Amino acid sequence: MNLVRIGRLGRPHALGGGLKFRSEAPEALLDQPRVYLEGLGWRAVARVEPLGEDLVVYFMGVESREAAEELAGRDVLLEPENLPEPEGGWYYFQLVGLPVFLGEEALGEVVDVMDTGAQDVLVVRRGARRLLVPLQAPYVEVAEGAVRLVEPPEGLLE
Repeated sequence: MNLVRIGRLGRPHALGGGLKFRSEAPEALLDQPRVYLEGLGWRAVARVEPLGEDLVVYFMGVESREAAEELAGRDVLLEPENLPEPEGGWYYFQLVGLPVFLGEEALGEVVDVMDTGAQDVLVVRRGARRLLVPLQAPYVEVAEGAVRLVEPPEGLLE
């Protein structure tokens, strides 16, 4: 079974069994009849509601805050073919494995993408080293199956 992480369940919301949903691509959860919860298997989605810039997800059979607490902190996964087209051009899982270049020089390979809260960071393997590269302009550009360092942060390559 090939599944990709689309986000993580946060804390329960209110008393009716809802959970906040944290994701770099919250639209991936919309219109999904079911999702895979880490360690628990497939769960039917009852409904998804907006809450400011976040989403609250309700699962079938989870009708109290106490029941929702049991699900908090779990990763939410889907089959890649069930994902909608991403608004930003790509999902994080699609970046893992891409080569990283500075000009024409190959620097390494993306091995992970971390959500640090303030900004997302590419973890790039360069030999035995790990480089942490902010995933934002003006530092990087993602195009044509590669990540290009446009303006590396000071001290990154030292």
